[in-house]
Amino acid sequence: MRRKCKCGKKLYGYGDGVHEVWVCYKCGRFVGNAGGDPIFACMLQTEPHAIMDLIHERCLKPIESEKNGR
Repeated sequence: MRRKCKCGKKLYGYGDGVHEVWVCYKCGRFVGNAGGDPIFACMLQTEPHAIMDLIHERCLKPIESEKNGR
């Protein structure tokens, strides 16, 4: 099953083994799983631009689709 955004475009996954974020580069929407980390969840809600910083700094790395069945 491939992850798709509500706008119909593909969502790209990034994670660090605990946290997971799926980003749509077409409309800017994102969904995520904080892995039980309330600070990460709060940061995503209050500072959504930080997602791109975490990806750029390689704190969140691309999720390989074969590994996750997506």
